[in-house]
Amino acid sequence: MSVEFNLPGSSIEEIRKIMKGYSNAPDNTTLDALSKITGIHTTVISRNNKFLADIGLIQGGQKKSSTDLGKRLGRALEHSQERDIESCWKEAVQTNEKVSGLVTTVRIKNGMPEADFSSHVLYVSGQKKTSSNMTGARCVVDVLIAAGLLHEENGTLIVSGPETKTSLPNVDHDLVSPATRDGNVKRNEMSKRADSATESIDIGNQNSAPQIAINIQLHLPETENADVYEKLFRALRENLLTQKK
Repeated sequence: MSVEFNLPGSSIEEIRKIMKGYSNAPDNTTLDALSKITGIHTTVISRNNKFLADIGLIQGGQKKSSTDLGKRLGRALEHSQERDIESCWKEAVQTNEKVSGLVTTVRIKNGMPEADFSSHVLYVSGQKKTSSNMTGARCVVDVLIAAGLLHEENGTLIVSGPETKTSLPNVDHDLVSPATRDGNVKRNEMSKRADSATESIDIGNQNSAPQIAINIQLHLPETENADVYEKLFRALRENLLTQKK
């Protein structure tokens, strides 16, 4: 089986350190210079470079540089900006069709145990089954999780769906414009008056039988023009609430 994509040679923790180093290093940096920045041995950095290049985070020959995406990821990692970290990992994964295609397998199988998926990653990569490559396969799984493409539920990896908002964000009262705030107050006042008017209206003499109770529900229009509400309630008083002699 031919090599489909290169596996990292370390855990995701070391990958993060390497990317922070690349983002702080000048362009066309050497392994020795990067080793001094990160405190990671040159051989460890070297065995991760092909994977990082495969997913668009670094570029170059013997001397390498961060891509723009790699610099964004390194900076986000350095400042613990979780949303940007996830976004950058996701963008990196999607630059490589073979790596991003791994998610499809999990979707088709409706979830996979972590160990089985790691073995699948190793198989699809086309790499030999060595302890180093098995570590790399697990790192790829962690990258897909960090990208927000997969998540773990009771030991099973599941494809992550789009975010759903369960509540509206809080709005600072001071940031609402006076016109909007006044309009909301007027609508609230009118709604209270409508609730009072729609409780029940008795028609005719209450001492006589039978009695008829009519419930009226009003659907107020969305407007900030108070005249609309005034005319509505004036008509209500004149035609329904005021008994004609």
